[in-house]
Amino acid sequence: MTEDPVARYKELLETAHHAARAHSEHERRRAVDLVAEINAADQRVSSAAQAQAQVDGEINAWWRQVITAAGDLKWLTTTPRPTPDPSARPEQLREHLRQIEPATKEFTTALRRAVWPRRV
Repeated sequence: MTEDPVARYKELLETAHHAARAHSEHERRRAVDLVAEINAADQRVSSAAQAQAQVDGEINAWWRQVITAAGDLKWLTTTPRPTPDPSARPEQLREHLRQIEPATKEFTTALRRAVWPRRV
């Protein structure tokens, strides 16, 4: 460190410029990283929206099948499609479908029997 005030001022100014450049580079890298994170999050949101649309389509198709199967039965009152359960766990969807599909087939079979009884 020097005792000359002008030299000291130049040293401090150089240190400040170096710190400003380092900070600018750090902020640039941070901005690039944030843009990458935002793009990745956007991809995840898009994927989730597509998955939700697919599940909604499957559920609506399933419900239409149930309503269609029960449509000819005047004694059976159908209701609107149930609303989604926000507490449901998406990772268990396939397990729920594995439980619902056999029950739906059993229900359809029972409806067929009720509509077209066997002649003895």
